[in-house]
Order: sequence, then structure tokens, then C-alpha cells
Amino acid sequence: MKCWLRLATLLALTVAAPVAYAGGEVRSCQYEVKARCTSGEATVTFTRGVFSKLEVTVFYCGQRGRPGYTCMIDSSRSEKDDTWSDERGATVIANGTPFNPDAPDRVKVTIGEYVSIDFSEAQSAGRCGAGAELPKAIVIPKQQGGACRVFLDKN
Repeated sequence: MKCWLRLATLLALTVAAPVAYAGGEVRSCQYEVKARCTSGEATVTFTRGVFSKLEVTVFYCGQRGRPGYTCMIDSSRSEKDDTWSDERGATVIANGTPFNPDAPDRVKVTIGEYVSIDFSEAQSAGRCGAGAELPKAIVIPKQQGGACRVFLDKN
């Protein structure tokens, strides 16, 4: 029951996209995949027209009577922990302290009519609770109040 209350609360707090934000623009969306008992939200912030902040929260329901599991990414250009770079029209955010230092831990964000957040090279370990994982990708639509398109593993 708590899982459904959290999901209802998450949906009630929908942030429209794009929205004026102190000093910039925010594009965001939320999603819910009932069959997989997962939900989440993604937000990108622009400062003076430049992509400056990424926030992603992914929630997976726990087993009956157990709390759920959460993945979080909160990175901005001003932080020293992550390295931001431009690569072929996309912004690549490399985690400076990955869980597995021998493997890549990068998130690729492509800004255009839609905002595409690619997690194919991101490590879930270190960002997620046991039992949760980052999706393969999240796409923030251009229309105000639209739902995210989320791509999950087939498992």
C-alpha cells in the first residue's frame, strides 16, 4: 500500500515541462510502469540557454511489506565530482567516483526537440539500492506536462 501511496504522491507532484525556473528553464517528466512496479522522474535545467543540471530519480517497489529501492543522479556543471564534456552534439557526464573504477560510468544527454538521457554506459551499482537499476534511457518530450518515455531492461 505504501508503494502505491508513494506513486500517487509522485504523480501528484508533476512538474510541467518547460517551466520557468529562477535563472533558467526546466524540462522534466515523470513515468510509471505498473507491470514492473517502477516509476521515476527526470529533470534537466538550463542556465542562460546552456544545459547545466541533471536530476533523475527512479523508484522500484519492494516486496510486500518491504521498502522500495531508489536510484538517483543529481549532477551539475558546477560540481567537482563529475566531469562534463561535449561529444558529437551531446553532453557526456562522467562519474568521478564510479562504483567500479575499471568500467565506464557515463550518462549521455542529447538536447533537441526532445531531451534524450542515455544510461547505456552508466553503472547502477553505487547509484541504486539493491534491487533497483537505471533504465536504458529516458526521453523527455517537448510538450508541456508530457510523460517520459522510458526504456527498461527486458528482465
